[in-house]
Amino acid sequence: MTDAVGAIVLTGGRGSRLGGADKARIAVAGRPMLDTVVGAAAAVADSVVTVGPGGDTREDPPFSGPVAGIAAGLSVLPGSADLVVVVACDLPDLDADTLRSLVAALRLPAAFGSDRRPTAALAVDADGRDQYLLAVWDRRALATRLDAVQRSGGAGGRPVRALYDDEVLTRVTVGAPARDVDTWAEVVSSGPVALAHVGAVLRAGLAPLPPTVRAPLDAVGAVLTAPLVAADPMPREPVSAMDGYALAGPGPWRLTGTALRAGDGSPGSMATGTAAPIATGALVPPGSGRVLRHELVQVARDGSDPAVVTALPEAAGVDDLRPVGEDWPAGHELAPAGVTLDPALASAALSAGLASVSVRGPVRSVVVTTGDEVLPADSPSPLPPGRIRDTVGPLLGGVLARAGFATRAGTIGGVLARAGFATGAGTIGGAARTSHCSDTADAMDALISGSPGAGAEGGTGVGVGGRAGGGEQAEDVIVLIGATGRGVADHLRPALRRAGATIVLDGARVRPGGSQLVAVLPDGRVLLGLPGNPLAAVCAAATTGRALVDALTGRERPAVLARVTGLDRVAAPGRARVLPARPDGTGGWTLSGRVRTAHLADLAGAPLLAVVPEGAGADDPVELIEWM
Repeated sequence: MTDAVGAIVLTGGRGSRLGGADKARIAVAGRPMLDTVVGAAAAVADSVVTVGPGGDTREDPPFSGPVAGIAAGLSVLPGSADLVVVVACDLPDLDADTLRSLVAALRLPAAFGSDRRPTAALAVDADGRDQYLLAVWDRRALATRLDAVQRSGGAGGRPVRALYDDEVLTRVTVGAPARDVDTWAEVVSSGPVALAHVGAVLRAGLAPLPPTVRAPLDAVGAVLTAPLVAADPMPREPVSAMDGYALAGPGPWRLTGTALRAGDGSPGSMATGTAAPIATGALVPPGSGRVLRHELVQVARDGSDPAVVTALPEAAGVDDLRPVGEDWPAGHELAPAGVTLDPALASAALSAGLASVSVRGPVRSVVVTTGDEVLPADSPSPLPPGRIRDTVGPLLGGVLARAGFATRAGTIGGVLARAGFATGAGTIGGAARTSHCSDTADAMDALISGSPGAGAEGGTGVGVGGRAGGGEQAEDVIVLIGATGRGVADHLRPALRRAGATIVLDGARVRPGGSQLVAVLPDGRVLLGLPGNPLAAVCAAATTGRALVDALTGRERPAVLARVTGLDRVAAPGRARVLPARPDGTGGWTLSGRVRTAHLADLAGAPLLAVVPEGAGADDPVELIEWM
């Protein structure tokens, strides 16, 4: 009689080495690991029980370890199962044949005598290591062992290998199917990762930038590494909040002839019963205890000298004098560490008398284009056969600036540009320098090595990784457009291998923009490789570029979510999509379901990009990103 088989699938703990991500739902090779493991178990077992968050049952208390999870699963597994598959959810290469081999090994008594068989068949991986969460147990033996563990202090927190002490085991070398995934580096090594996980991959694989001390306006876009504490009260001295009259003592008041203006310095004292014209921002003189705006007073100018100022009835209880520290006192915390220093907060730092701030960032970048067919954007017509103009490099700086990269030296871009005014002459926002790298192995090697002036041409004439004439520090990130594929002219990956670079991300499950790459170069700089097609490059810069800034600065960036109509018609299984979003005139957004990547025409009139999750349903929210 053949033993009936059941299966217990543990769906994961806290995922601490994965930044708290739900390990079971992480996709490897395009499929969630839990689906792979449950599918293999279901092909072998008559019943399958999942244990953990969202499973059929879970350990008590939650997150009390795999031994407690196995006990919880066994308690609800149908009693007809004589053999029990015990397996973790993080085995992306597991297949049914591997489980069948373990079941078969447990059923063979030959090595132990005809009347005795092992109590468990344990998988061994390709490196000869026991995989304690890939095994098949005799149910009675497993129950007995769990009871013994419970009596000796409880199952919670016990290492799973404790179950195997003193048991009669048969070991089966299964090789690759026993490979487990515990880190993002292991996820990346298995192929493109879900776009939703790119941020976690980069945070795990990149070291944050070191803290620096910068002037507030030079630190816009950076993240505070220490609280922003006011050096001065706001305001520092009593000032007028409105154009009106400074008043001394009770009214009515005699109008003096001296007008008080902002910037005039310290005024003299006022006598009781007098009034003086005062401008917004002017210091309030000693002796004055109140300011009233023009609209709240009446000035009698009937020829008397001096004129008489009288408060109107509606002025009761009104005072337009701003006392020292009205907005904040000296020592007040304007923002805690970890907050992004945006333009408004930089302005507040100046108001608070701060000459410098401690920050991580802002992230400096240089844009490098590739492709021997690419000519400068202003190349005259007719173009030589097979050549094209650079239609993305000149504007990518603006995309990177919206993603949080540093803007051009000394500027904060901004309000007027967002209102539609022209930006700096000949620029479209953003990165400080742009260069070009030819399609040769030597040029790519020089680019990655940071040889001054080598491998890159154009822009300011400074080689990538060099210093400008004033001693400007090298960039933190090289943003490379193109060369991320695996074609005959794509020399990036071989050059990275030759240089000893560490690839942190190699592809994302998204369209457009999936052919992207992030690597750490030997000198500590980061390379962000974007696809060569313009639309794909913009989409990858807007999404992965943001995640890269988050990782390097520690920035926390809540997503802006919205619901759009017809989402289920544009969503795709197995990959995310990044699509142009346009306002529909009713407060909602419409998406372009079909886009071409060779140009940016499909982005025209679309102020936002929508990140459509893999397999999104009609009512799922999407993240909206400002791309320019």
